[in-house]
Amino acid sequence: MTTQRISKIGFFSSDPWSRRVQNLDDAFRRLGVDVLHVLPWKVLRWGSTESHEISYEGKDLTELDVMFVLDLGGNDIGAFFNRVGLLSALTELGVNVINSVSSILLMRNKAETMRKLISARLPVPRSLITESIEDAAEFVRQNFPCVLKPITGFGGAGVQLIHREFDRSNIYDYLKFHSQLFGKGAFILQEFVKSPGYDIRAFVLDGEVISSMKRVGGEGITNNIHAGGVPEKNDIDVTELAVRSAKSVKGRIVGVDIIPDQNGVLWVLEANATPGWAGLQQVTDFDISQHIADVLSRK
Repeated sequence: MTTQRISKIGFFSSDPWSRRVQNLDDAFRRLGVDVLHVLPWKVLRWGSTESHEISYEGKDLTELDVMFVLDLGGNDIGAFFNRVGLLSALTELGVNVINSVSSILLMRNKAETMRKLISARLPVPRSLITESIEDAAEFVRQNFPCVLKPITGFGGAGVQLIHREFDRSNIYDYLKFHSQLFGKGAFILQEFVKSPGYDIRAFVLDGEVISSMKRVGGEGITNNIHAGGVPEKNDIDVTELAVRSAKSVKGRIVGVDIIPDQNGVLWVLEANATPGWAGLQQVTDFDISQHIADVLSRK
């Protein structure tokens, strides 16, 4: 079977000046691939009975071989649905969107991600998803300390550990404040997995774990690199869990978060459709951006 290289790729990102995007740009250009940086809010969609046209700064986006979604940006619901719609339209018009729109939507919803992980018989901490503040408060009383998450979000934003007695005693006020602050309309509450002080991020590309790291420390409950977590080499085998997790959410590129408890049992926490790899690169002895470019550039 002959492998051909793609000729044109778009980077869908609200931050085209980030190091991640620039490293990818260099990697694809070294392979002779034309790169177009696409700012989501500047895309135009024209529709009529005769045609559906999608353009960016005068360039026809349907001529791209691949649109690589590095972030959706725009938390406003109107911007979110517009961007999902234009990516769906590009897919319909023959552009290979990575990750797929359905996969991105699934992973953007923590409740749906959890459903898929559980359906795949993966180890997930006992959790409650509800819009009811009364039932959320009862979960806290029965499972204190526990973790509170917004139903959407990324980078650890809004993930809180409810562990202070004051918070348990005033749980209705705590939950109302969280709902007002993050405006997500539903609560995800989860049993607290007491870890040895780190979690693990595995980076899955087309069914293969290409790199993983321990994330140590960080602010609050999360160990995200953007929250101050420090990357360290990982010596725990999470390959099976990470690959099964990525498969369950049908993602080609997935960041899987796994945490060990103090008995060494591994639990899957989340799957991310637009993972970064700045921290991973610090503990990886090959160029991750170039490896991604090598894989995604093949037809």
